[in-house]
Amino acid sequence: MMPHDDIGAGRAPRAGTARPVDRVLDTLRRDAVTALGGVLSGFWSSIEEQVRLAALAGHDYMAAQEDRMAVLDLSHRALELATRFRTSIETEFDQWAADRPPPPAAAGLSLMSEGELEVQLAAQQIIELMDHQFLHPLAALDERLDVLAARLGLEGPRANPLRPEVPVMAFVRLFQADDLPPGLRSMVFHQFDKRLPAILSEVYAKANATLEAAAISAPASQGAERGAARAPAAGATSVPRRGAESWTPDGGVVEHTEQAGSGSSRPSAGTAYGPLSSGLMDVLAAHGDALGGAPATAGQRGYRDLVREQLHQWRERRDAGAHDDDPGSADGTGGPVLSMSQLLNVARMMQGDDPSPYARVLIGDDRRQLGDVIRDELLRGLRELGVDPEQTPLRREDEDAIDLIGILFQSLFDANDLLTQARDIYSRLVVPYLKVALTDDSMFNQRGHPARKLLDAVTEACDGNSGETAQDRDLLDHAGRVVDRVVDEYESDQAVFRLAASELRERLDQQRRRAEVAERRAAEAIHGRERLQQARRSVNDIVASRLTDRPLTAAVAFFLDRHWRHYLTQTWLRDGPDSPRHVAAIGVGDAMIQVDADAAHALGSAVADELLALQAPLAECYSSCGMDANAARDAVARIIAALAMPDTSRTVHAPQTPDDMEDEPQDATLRLVTGDTPAFEPTIAARMRQLRVGQGLRLIDENGRESAARVAWISPLTARLLIVNRRGIRKMVVSPEELAALVSAGRVVVRAVDAPFDEAMKHLWQQLNAANDATMATAAG
Repeated sequence: MMPHDDIGAGRAPRAGTARPVDRVLDTLRRDAVTALGGVLSGFWSSIEEQVRLAALAGHDYMAAQEDRMAVLDLSHRALELATRFRTSIETEFDQWAADRPPPPAAAGLSLMSEGELEVQLAAQQIIELMDHQFLHPLAALDERLDVLAARLGLEGPRANPLRPEVPVMAFVRLFQADDLPPGLRSMVFHQFDKRLPAILSEVYAKANATLEAAAISAPASQGAERGAARAPAAGATSVPRRGAESWTPDGGVVEHTEQAGSGSSRPSAGTAYGPLSSGLMDVLAAHGDALGGAPATAGQRGYRDLVREQLHQWRERRDAGAHDDDPGSADGTGGPVLSMSQLLNVARMMQGDDPSPYARVLIGDDRRQLGDVIRDELLRGLRELGVDPEQTPLRREDEDAIDLIGILFQSLFDANDLLTQARDIYSRLVVPYLKVALTDDSMFNQRGHPARKLLDAVTEACDGNSGETAQDRDLLDHAGRVVDRVVDEYESDQAVFRLAASELRERLDQQRRRAEVAERRAAEAIHGRERLQQARRSVNDIVASRLTDRPLTAAVAFFLDRHWRHYLTQTWLRDGPDSPRHVAAIGVGDAMIQVDADAAHALGSAVADELLALQAPLAECYSSCGMDANAARDAVARIIAALAMPDTSRTVHAPQTPDDMEDEPQDATLRLVTGDTPAFEPTIAARMRQLRVGQGLRLIDENGRESAARVAWISPLTARLLIVNRRGIRKMVVSPEELAALVSAGRVVVRAVDAPFDEAMKHLWQQLNAANDATMATAAG
């Protein structure tokens, strides 16, 4: 995207009568603002109706009320929002027509919440889709606007004021962080995404017609060149790429301008504004050179083509060219190949078979690739049906589907903390998903695909779930029952996946609400321990300052080091360190020290008066220590007896080493952090201090297995971060410095956590690229 942070002044009106080219520009501006303003016509009434229907169908009353109040507020501001929307579009025309358009804003780095990240990525994906959809009319419009600028005497490159980014970002900038609750946000962007294409189509057609009628056009050859150049750049409307010269969290830090929109909740796994997640598009673009194209070209090329090309390279190198030498290769050009109906018949037979061969691969007992095991099972089934695989090999597309499913399921296991019962659940899903891949490979690039939603829900239910609690066991059992139903019922109707995903998602929502309560309790417990430790450290300093280098009787020193210490801690916790009660408690100890000094100088009357004045404070002090009246009287009597004799022995007492309450046992992930000051990069530590609640993380254990996590709470006292997994279970509590050390050691990656299927697809792509790059490097060596 090319947003402008600084609003440039509009071009000063030219002297004299307006020229025809000036009138052309005014016509373009008027028509565009009028048409695009229609996007918000009746917009909020439609959203209100959707919210009402969602409330009737939903079970979360509080969320429904929040959405309802938010949309009512936005409805009341509809005129203001429409005016601001139109003003943003007019400003783009002012910038285009300015004698010196403002330079593109420098891309700055700043941390964003996951809600803000969701809004940014939603806008980015809408822009990318619109750029692709209107590639040709935009190319023609770009050329005609360049000619118009030349006729107006404007110099320098100018961003098309009618590019899709303009209305999308104008829409995003309408909202503050708390304007759109999570449920409402998806409705609003979905409705905007539905309305915008039709209006943009009308705007571009009318703008091109207006310019053509004014005899403003570019040479055909030049237009063709610009059209070809625009295709790779269609994906370049995304958020500017971060520089590689310094560490930045992948997805945790997002480059945006002050005008970027914001949100307030972590994204739902089911939210989708385009066919591919932004994270996966970034991976595809980053590896574009491996396919012989520039990074920006990766988004333009078909996702299926990219992955299949890498699959073919990977398989051919792995098999040492076996397919190239075989006249009956799976490409189907050298002889008969296995028909889809035959392959589905075998898969149907395998669907109810023992899934243990796949389970052994997933847990690592079988070192073969899962795709190879699936292929072996298919070939075995074919032979049982009397089909000779040597004479009728698999088609290349079917080979692709088998390998994709194999790498996908293995990637899911690598990218999540999946335990024993999850292994059994996933192994039963292998064959049903193979059937889906054989007949409908849109599962791999359509985020709303029902089979994809089910796999996301199953992964969230199983990730990190060891079944330790009744709720955890119930969730695992429910996931198992849902999967059993899919295995039993799936033939070709994908509604089975949709119903199963909906049922499991409802159970996950209940689990999430329980997890939120557990997170709050964990945060409160940690906060309480931190306050206690802080109080004890403060009290330790006070007590040590009174005992150091001061001779006291044993009775008074014992009082100060035990009972007074406890009393100070209690008043610090209950009333605060600056409260009058805590200050008065400090005065009790100081008074006892003065009594001891007066007794040492045989000032009997002063000692008696001071002890009488301390009678009530001492009683409160002893009561706070849990002593009854008799025990308190005995303690006071011992102090009086010690002070009664001026020659009572007095010595300097060393304060006791307090048996401080230990914090939680050190997390296993932190074992690499040794000492009080672990080695860390100051720059990374500074970034860790800027993380927000909800920030996504990837935790990597000693065996290289990843699991999803997020920041659930940040201590206001110590800035320590409570890290939990997908289900709200605590993983660790770390300081920013400790987290920086883990990042430097490669044990933590700070980035937004995608839906499980998206994560697996990124792993799949990276695995194929890594294997192909390694093979090419070996061959070159």
